[in-house]
Formats: sequence, C-alpha cells, structure tokens
Amino acid sequence: MVDLKLQLPDGFLNEEVRCGYTVTKQRKEVWAVELDLLQEFMRVCNKYGLKYCADGGTLLGAIRHHGFIPWDDDLDIAMLRSDFEKLNEVAPAEFKKPYFWQTEETDKGSARGHAQLRNSDTTGIIKTEYERQRNNNFNQGIFIDIFPFDTVVDDEEKLAEQDLKRMELLTKYREILDSGDYFYYKPWVDEVGKRHFNLKKACRHFKHKLLRDSYVPIYNQFIKEITRYNDIDNSKYVADLCMPLPIKRIRRFRADFDNLKEVDFEFLEIPVFANYDRNLKMLYGNDYMTPINTNSEHGGLILDTNKSYKWYLEKRR
Repeated sequence: MVDLKLQLPDGFLNEEVRCGYTVTKQRKEVWAVELDLLQEFMRVCNKYGLKYCADGGTLLGAIRHHGFIPWDDDLDIAMLRSDFEKLNEVAPAEFKKPYFWQTEETDKGSARGHAQLRNSDTTGIIKTEYERQRNNNFNQGIFIDIFPFDTVVDDEEKLAEQDLKRMELLTKYREILDSGDYFYYKPWVDEVGKRHFNLKKACRHFKHKLLRDSYVPIYNQFIKEITRYNDIDNSKYVADLCMPLPIKRIRRFRADFDNLKEVDFEFLEIPVFANYDRNLKMLYGNDYMTPINTNSEHGGLILDTNKSYKWYLEKRR
C-alpha cells in the first residue's frame, strides 16, 4: 500500500467480519487511503472555517456502524454551495501531491458536477468509464466525493421544471462524454486483459466524430441550471442536483447544515447532521438501522492501493 500521512491504529488493516460480512485486508487498505484523504480534507476545511458533513452512505455508516458500511467503498461529504466555492478557491494551493482536488476546472473531462479529492498514486477507476471513455486521461486515483448542495425552490412547479431540465442536460452531456473518444474502431482491453468490440458503440462514436459534438457547452448549461436559484437563501430544502437521482433522495433540510455534531467514524470523528434521523429516512426509509447488503452505486470500481491509475490507462490502450 502507498505511504499515508494518516497514522493507522494497530490491527486496522486486519481482515475482520462485520455484520456477517468479511471485510478483507484489501478493502481495509482502500478504506485507509480514503480516511487519509478525509483527514486532509478536514484539515483544509477547518483551516478556513468551512462547514461540511457526512452524507449518503457515509452518514448512514457513521450512525449505524460508527464507521464504514462493511460493503461500502467510498466516502460522501456534503457542503452548501457557498462553502464549496470557497474551498474551490483555496484547494489547488492547499492540496499537494499525492492529493489532488478534482473539478472540471482543475481536470478537464472529469465533468462530475461535484468535486473529488484523489490520491494520485492509487487507482479508483469507475468501470463504466473505463469501458466507455477509452481516451480519458483525467486523474482516477482513489477518491472521496464532495457534493455541493444548491437551493431547491419551494414552488413545486418550478422545481419540477428545473428537475426535468437538469436531468435532460446531465443525460446528454454524459452521453457525449461516453462517446467522446469519437470514432475508435479498435477493440479495447478491460482490467483483466480481455478484448472487447461493440459495433453499436463504434457507430455512435462515428456519429459524434461527424457532428463534432462537445460536452462542454451542455455541461456549462447543466451547472447554470442546477445553480439557478442560489440567490434564494431561505428555501426549506437544498439538494445535490449534480447526481442523477430522484429529487426526494438528493434533497436535505437547509437548516440542518447549521446544526452539526461530531460522531465517531472508524478512529476519526466526522461532522453529521444533529437531526440525522429525518435525513436518513429520506434516503433509506424508516428502517435504515437494519443492515442490508447492497452494491456500490458507482456500478463497480477498479481499486488498487499499490499502483497508480496511469498504469491501468496505459494497459487499456
């Protein structure tokens, strides 16, 4: 495993069983890299007085497991857009190699809508992107997700209009990115060395080659759309509008960002909503304290704590 700033407790990397699920040494090493990223992220946020808190599976893990959900493979952090933009301003100067602050502005082609803090000496490649975006060169080290939360208007009609528009734009720019290698007729090689060729995808690449489509103007429209109502600061909800999920799953109570508390997360502490119950019920239902083994929402990751993502990108070519 790569060297970390984080001091790991004795035995942390040992394989163990949690909730009947075997957490392997390999998974523990991935967790260690992510906790190291979290510690560095918290250092910078605390230095500049920026608010942040656990969200999604990380929030659930903090409350239910006092750490990672045993079968989870990432960390999710929430910030209001105002704090997120302040962090964007200082991040390039604060995060030094191997840490890398990734947004579309710092790493063209990543185009998430949110930020990721990555360890450049490791590999955390989303398999679908490995398969569909064969010419991407953006940083794909192990990461933690940092999501900006934007204003959700109380007017249901305006909300429905915004939600429809942001999903249309998100779908369109992601499709162009997935075809953005343009006409690439050669078979591609997956992470285990198997060769693949798909005629339908090749035709779609050829179409984009002819049309010379670019994801950039559509992505910019998408960002403009999700931040449309941010001059309103008294709405009931804010939401992680960059995620392709139903609005009911991605919205949070605005007031909860002003009322946080620290809880244990593995051997660190992380801020969470003091009123976490109502947010977790929106996310996972009333029975969220009952563990259910599910797959990561990333759809699979290529994870390696020993090799840089660059090794895998070279292998793919």
